[in-house]
Amino acid sequence: MHRAKRLTDLLESIDFAADAALGEILVTGICEDSRRVEPGNLFVAISGTAQDGAGFAAAAVSRGAIAVIAERRLALRVPCIVVSDARRVLAELAAGFFDAPTRELHTVGVTGTNGKTTVCHWVAHLLGAGETELISTVANEDRGLPAITTPPSPVVQRIAREAVDGGKMNLVIEASSVGIEQRRLDGIAFGVAAFTNLSCDHLDLHGDVMTYLAAKAGLFQRLGPNGWGVVNVGDPHADAILAATVGRTFSVGLDCEADLAASGVEESSGGTTFRLDLAGDVVSVTLPASGLHNVENALVAAGVAVCSGRGLAEVAERLRTVPAIPGRWAVLQDARGTTAVVDFAHNPDALCRVLEVLRGTYDRIVAVFGCPGGTDREKRFAMGEVSGRLADLTILTSDNPKDEDPEAIVDEIACGVRRSGGRLESTVDRAEAVRRGVDEAGSSGVLLVAGKGHERYQIVRGEFIPYSDASVLAARGFAPIEPPAPA
Repeated sequence: MHRAKRLTDLLESIDFAADAALGEILVTGICEDSRRVEPGNLFVAISGTAQDGAGFAAAAVSRGAIAVIAERRLALRVPCIVVSDARRVLAELAAGFFDAPTRELHTVGVTGTNGKTTVCHWVAHLLGAGETELISTVANEDRGLPAITTPPSPVVQRIAREAVDGGKMNLVIEASSVGIEQRRLDGIAFGVAAFTNLSCDHLDLHGDVMTYLAAKAGLFQRLGPNGWGVVNVGDPHADAILAATVGRTFSVGLDCEADLAASGVEESSGGTTFRLDLAGDVVSVTLPASGLHNVENALVAAGVAVCSGRGLAEVAERLRTVPAIPGRWAVLQDARGTTAVVDFAHNPDALCRVLEVLRGTYDRIVAVFGCPGGTDREKRFAMGEVSGRLADLTILTSDNPKDEDPEAIVDEIACGVRRSGGRLESTVDRAEAVRRGVDEAGSSGVLLVAGKGHERYQIVRGEFIPYSDASVLAARGFAPIEPPAPA
């Protein structure tokens, strides 16, 4: 995509009084990462949690940046424009550079602790996959953006512009709390914002649950008065999200009073059936996914679709064929009948939900997982306690240890397993842990490999080392099994 805009025009679009001397400077792109700067780019120096982008401005100039925006004056050989809030300016400039593409799209943002990715993919299916662009944890991997849920605002705006130019009608964005708080979604014209649930996660970044909740609520404050806020009222934090919603509200809930309610849930080997009730209009749904958490995911996705103008009967029919999401409840089996489930469950609530579903189906459960380094130490003990209570054997291992000692992380999780009286083994070699789990599960049990899901790497001391849970299982003769077709 080749674009160019005059720097003065861009600055005027954010109500910045530009110096006339800048009038001949053409901007070919906007970037906040000095490593990705290309000749002709405008570099925006933002202050991160660990580093200040101003310290990389000279490097950006050496790579071809034609001007720099920063929060203080910098001595550079190119113009330096000083602003009070570089993150806000970055988002607004990105929207201006790409001509505000989300104003031409029906844009949906989905946030919450668990279920965001699944809801995003299911919303895209309900709205029409061919007409919808996705920005999600899984979709970003295919774009070469590993370990990113909500990309920086210039990337989001570029994807949106490409969607418009490609004839797409809808854009669905997985909105992380970090992405919202860091203003990556400023300048996005949201038509619908959706909330799945909230539990303890990312507290290392936000400090406490209320600050984490406030970050999530920030998505709903970005709605216009005609936008819709779709909220799972079965979650204890729903009232705070509803209160933050600037636009109209639409509640969804399982076995409770809501604008769109689900009831009569029945599970089988083929998935789950339930009823959807919208103001007395009742339809039956067959969902090719297991667990009450997926019923709630389907409810949120259905609520988004209804608020987007889809009829309830059409929504119910499309829920019958929602796609499987890579690394989300991926069920595999080997020739002797051993079952393995690969899932992204990476916090205590998600791990508990998955184990409870398996506990109702299998007599023996072996759980293999770890916890990432450099983040969320608070959840390590809790995840160990959950697994020790619900699994017959917990095998602890590595999961993106980053700059931490993987053995030390395992020791912290192990304290929780021991507290609950669970049986425990450990090895920091994740492939070996998976192979050991296969042997321990046996033909009548199930192996849960949790935490990494779709990821195809381990992050160790800044390096992305190739690794995949699914590939390790494939080498042991496991292959995906398809659930029975919906009746």
